[in-house]
Amino acid sequence: MSMRYLSPNAARLAPRRPRSPEAARKIDQQLRTMSKEDRQKLIARLRKIAYLFDDAVQIPGTKITLGWDAVLGLIPVVGDTATTAVSAYFLWEARRLGASRWTMVKMVGNVGIDFLVGLVPLVGDLADIGFRANRRNMKLLEKELDRLERKDKKEG
Repeated sequence: MSMRYLSPNAARLAPRRPRSPEAARKIDQQLRTMSKEDRQKLIARLRKIAYLFDDAVQIPGTKITLGWDAVLGLIPVVGDTATTAVSAYFLWEARRLGASRWTMVKMVGNVGIDFLVGLVPLVGDLADIGFRANRRNMKLLEKELDRLERKDKKEG
């Protein structure tokens, strides 16, 4: 038996890019065919993630809130990597909801800034309290979804 057949061909396993604009539109339409109830559940889940990772606990006597992003950011490298993984899930779900490329670029930028600044000891921990990537991404996503909804109402 040849080893060639036992090892996976990476090119065969990679997702294929659509070859035409029509194929890309078809894929986008499939992503948007989620039922309204499922979309609402998904949006509620993303709001909960944004809340838990950015605003879950208020520091007594102040208006400062922090979430798991700031707490896990205290663990060097591992904490920031874990919170970035959660943010990556957030991005994946935003794409499933139909966020545009430009909105996705902004959201990835927010996550990237949060990750890179979070790697710097102490400064990154303070930045996690001030720069709330998940909350910013949720606002961007809600704005995009409102725009898509208005567009659908005009067309329909």
